[in-house]
Amino acid sequence: MNREKKRSGSAASAEESALRSLAMRDHSQEEVRRKLQAKGFGAEEIERVLKNLVSRGILDDFRYASRLALSLTSEKLLGPQRIRQKLFQRGIPANLAKEAIEKAEETLAVGERLQQVLRTKLKGRSLGQVLPREKRRLINYLRQRGFLWEDIAEAFEGAGGLKEE
Repeated sequence: MNREKKRSGSAASAEESALRSLAMRDHSQEEVRRKLQAKGFGAEEIERVLKNLVSRGILDDFRYASRLALSLTSEKLLGPQRIRQKLFQRGIPANLAKEAIEKAEETLAVGERLQQVLRTKLKGRSLGQVLPREKRRLINYLRQRGFLWEDIAEAFEGAGGLKEE
């Protein structure tokens, strides 16, 4: 019966549903839109709710993108490409994603994150002690984490070189 009430299109129930989702954690406008669509609310109703939540400051894509980018930067130690991908998956527009990533970079730069990941993966060894095959695997691992080749090459040169023995 509760499900039927939601499908009838009550704006109040759409807003209640959105607020319940936002009470658990921040979401982007696109995420809230998808959640409300999945629950059967109409497009006009969803847009009205989103507009209301944005005007009240409850829903803010830049705030959400900034927090997520900072978390992915400082806790997960991801590279800029992977962070951009994660933000895109959550419906953050490209211009906001770029700003959020730049803001997060101020806290912990790409080079510093790369050095932290390298220290963790090398477990006290220097790059000179690592076999070429392991270096290739490490490079692939860093690329999968979203680091650019230029940044990886610079980090490797700073930590003992990229040359293949």
